[in-house]
Order: sequence, then structure tokens, then C-alpha cells
Amino acid sequence: MKTLYFDCANGISGNMTIGALLEVCDGEQYLRTELDKLGVRGYDLKVVKRDSYGINGTYVEVLKTGTNTPVDALPDEMMGMRPHDRSQVYHDHDHEHPHIHEHEERYEHHRHSHDHEHHHDHIHDHGHHHEHEHRTYGDIRLIIEQSGITDGAKQLANSMFHKVAAAEATVHGRPIDEVHFHEVGALDSIVDIISVAILMDYIQPDHVISSVVSDGHGTIRCAHGVLSVPVPATSAIYKSEQVRFKQIDIPTELVTPTGAAIISTFAEQYGLMPEMNISEIGVGVGSRETGGPNTLRVILGEVMEAGGAAHKNDIMVINSNIDDSTGEELGYVMEKLMSAGALDVSYAPIFMKKNRPAYRLEVICRTADRSGLSEIIFEETTTIGIRYYPVQREELVRSKVAVNTELGPIEAKKVCTAGGCEYTYPEYESMREKAAELGVSMKSVRAAFEKGLGKLGK
Repeated sequence: MKTLYFDCANGISGNMTIGALLEVCDGEQYLRTELDKLGVRGYDLKVVKRDSYGINGTYVEVLKTGTNTPVDALPDEMMGMRPHDRSQVYHDHDHEHPHIHEHEERYEHHRHSHDHEHHHDHIHDHGHHHEHEHRTYGDIRLIIEQSGITDGAKQLANSMFHKVAAAEATVHGRPIDEVHFHEVGALDSIVDIISVAILMDYIQPDHVISSVVSDGHGTIRCAHGVLSVPVPATSAIYKSEQVRFKQIDIPTELVTPTGAAIISTFAEQYGLMPEMNISEIGVGVGSRETGGPNTLRVILGEVMEAGGAAHKNDIMVINSNIDDSTGEELGYVMEKLMSAGALDVSYAPIFMKKNRPAYRLEVICRTADRSGLSEIIFEETTTIGIRYYPVQREELVRSKVAVNTELGPIEAKKVCTAGGCEYTYPEYESMREKAAELGVSMKSVRAAFEKGLGKLGK
């Protein structure tokens, strides 16, 4: 199983994650091509090699177009602080809408960090920046939806942005749709989060595991004064998404809200790295002074259990009994839940109290997606209560293959049992598309698949 392991011993932030993933997949040009499809202007993407206390990795920074100034950099006199003191900054103008500025370890004030520009320093121009523009959470969703990036990347980006916006709404005590993003801060967050979504969709890991996330302690200074570490938005994500973290003896912020949203979106479990054959190692470098390496390490490898044994992971099951929603509404809810990251959605007819016919909705999902999926159920159905609980899932080792047939290639999945037996099953979507393309029956497509499989002797 293609497994990605996040080593968060030194924390995690948006730009550190991008840097590490770029090293894992060598996908810088792909990332730049996909970012061009956003329709967002006003920034250059800087990608360089940098040392952090002797550890070399990739440093990523989002700059204002045509300058060497980070898009999240505000004047020091406005902030009332030194540049390296900046972290998460909240502005609540006229006490109406919480505004978010994501300042993610972008400042070059480190005695122990050295850029190696000659390796690869790529500046990409996306037009002109417009000051003083504000974007709502809905605006961010619209940017993602109207972009030309893949559907998978859109889904991942929406999931991460929802976690950040929900955390900010909780911190400020406002509805999520009242959360406003200031242009300067939002641009940085947009590029960070969508870049991570693009690269994770490009890598396509089967499973993602994280170490227990290390955060610092003490306080940081921001526009509201002095805040404890973890900062409020990060703490809110830790709580809502059940991120396993610990504080270590470094007196500063190591995990940004964006970093917390990233790891909670992808990590299926937390703990030690499993037994695996390593294929790639990526190191992302930040610019926060921590007294040691400010790095995130991401490891890509293959986990193969003995004899093709099943892979086990922890997932969540959500269920609810619904007796007064229409079939049309329930069909829509199923589509929306699957689009939001559910692994499976099913309905079963039941009888409730007072002999009322109803349906039991059951959703299988990753632990990190439970909160967002629960919100959809409450918003889109008439239920007033749900149940959820963790379960262990056991899966046979599987891989994607293409079987050549007289009708053309048909995608399939090959599974291997603990006893070493292999079975190959056609993918429904591939058969459906082939039937529609050729104007033949699904039965004919399946027969062609079986015939092609027979030629392979499987």
C-alpha cells in the first residue's frame, strides 16, 4: 500500500508541507501549471533550497508580485512587533466580522538558515495585487469551485479551508459564513492550502499516517496582544478533529492553524512509522527561529504485510435514524456526503417507535472528516441527533490495473488474499463509460472484460 508518513516532530505549517511534498513527488512544474488555473492574481511563488541548522530542504514562499515581500507581511509599525514575532493575526473590524491573517513562518531573520538560490528559485507572476479586498469563506469556496484544478484537489482544498474557517468561527463566536478573510492574509492561505491539495491529489497515497504532532509552548505576540501557544484557532482544530499532539520544550509556535488543518485532513492515524520500503523522503523548511531545525519530513513508501495480509486502519462510523425526509432529499444527501470525503454512504429501511417507517443513514469516513460530514447531515436532513464511533477496518491489499479487451482497456482492481490468491474485479465506472462510449450493453462490456482477463490467465 502506497503510504505517506508525516514526521511532525518539529511541527507543521503550510509552506513546510508544500516544500516536503515537492521533494517527494518532484512536482514543481505540475504545481505551477495547476496554480495557473486558479484565476488568482497578485503573487509570485518562490521555491528555493535552504538549510535549517544543517538540515537541507525546500523552502516555499508566496511573494507579492514583482517584489521580495511576503504577501502576508504587514508593516511593523502596524503590528507593533518585530518581524519574527508575527504569527497568526486576527483583526475584528468594528466588531462585525472576524478577519484572518495567516502568517506562517515566512520571515528571513534567522542566523542559521541559508538559501541556495542557484538550485532552483522560481518566481511566477500572476498579475496585479488589489489592496484592501476582503473575501468571505463563501468567496474562497467559489474560487476553488470555479478553478480548473482537479475535482480531487477541489475536495481536499474545501475540506482544509472548512476546518480553518470553522475554527476561526468558534474562536470569534460567529457563524462560519461571517468569517471574512483579508486579501493579504487570504492570498497566502489560498496558495498554501490549494498547493497542498494539488500535490496530495497528484501523489495519490493509499494511506496517510502521522507522528504525534509536536507543538511549542509559551506565548506569541500578535495584533490582539499576547496569545498562548497553541493559538486559539489551532487549539480549536486540535479539539474538533481529535489531532494527537504534544507540547515540547520550545518556547514558540510550531503548528499553525493551516498546518493543523492539513494534518487533520489527511492523517488516518497517529503513531510510529509502520514497517515499509521507503521510496522518497521530502523535507520542507520553515523560517521560524526555534533553536534547532525548523523542518517537516514526509516519507513515501510501500507497506506490504506478510503474505498479502489485510491492511488495518481506524475509521469512523456515523449513523442516524431519519423518518421525515423524502427520497429525493436523501439521494442528494448521499451525493453531498460522498463529495465531501465519505468513504461510503448507505441507507437501510427500519421501523422506529410508533411504528413509523424510516431509514437508517450510515456513513463510513476517516476520523479527520467526521466533523464536516456530521455538519452536512444536520444541515441537509431533518435529524436532530447522530451517533458516531471508531471502528477498525481490515482491507485486502489491492492495486489498480487496466485489462486490455476487444472493446479497449477497462480499469480494474486486483486484490490479494492472505493465502496469496489474486482476484481482479472490473471498475463499474470504467465499464459504464465504455458501454456509453460504444453504445453497447453493460453485459457485453463485462463479457469482454472476462474474455480479456482469461487471456491473461487470471
